[in-house]
Amino acid sequence: MTVYLITGASSGIGEQLSRLAVARGHTVYGVARRSDLLQTLRGALGERFIPFVCDVTDKQAVAALCASLPATPDVCICNAGYGVPDSTREFTLALHEHTFGVNYFGALAFVEALFPRMVERKRGVFVGISSLAAVRGLPKVIAYCASKAALSVAWEAMDITYRKRGLKFITVHPGFVETAMSQGNKRMPFLWKPEKAARHILNRVERGCSNITFPWPMRALMFLVGILPHGLYRRIVR
Repeated sequence: MTVYLITGASSGIGEQLSRLAVARGHTVYGVARRSDLLQTLRGALGERFIPFVCDVTDKQAVAALCASLPATPDVCICNAGYGVPDSTREFTLALHEHTFGVNYFGALAFVEALFPRMVERKRGVFVGISSLAAVRGLPKVIAYCASKAALSVAWEAMDITYRKRGLKFITVHPGFVETAMSQGNKRMPFLWKPEKAARHILNRVERGCSNITFPWPMRALMFLVGILPHGLYRRIVR
């Protein structure tokens, strides 16, 4: 039995990861801000799902939560995410601060809180849910792209740095997934349901994959986008 800690567990990919992990006989510490949704999930999944109400942007709350856990998680999936379009009329620093607070610093808060306990036992996995949007700067999602790029680079660097301490950092780069955050997007090629995305992620985490990127057509497309010369890329996305 594996003990998972999953942030953003009340909806979307996080909810489906929680459901799937419990169905496979594992214990899940589900972390989210919305107590009502967590309790509904608790009622559906039973005692193997243990809810914790916490805002990942509150570093002190994250530290207190991790200190109170019944057991140190084997796998911490930093899934909580935030993304809204940037305004084309004005630039708002607050949007970037909040986006990074959830997507980047919110993930690092759990690394900091769990790091000593995992290093002490010489074993632990951190899964960072990034995005294929981390590959290049995309129009109108400036803060989101930047925060996901920061997460991807940090996760790669930490995997190299801390592997000798027994820790593993797995980076996930999903394409379009049908969640509340993606509602309103008109163009979402190769769209996946959250159930399918969760199954793909959990299967590969269990296999020990270091980098999980899906679906393959979007993976191939973003690879090509990533190697385009800067000038050509700008002309295409305009």
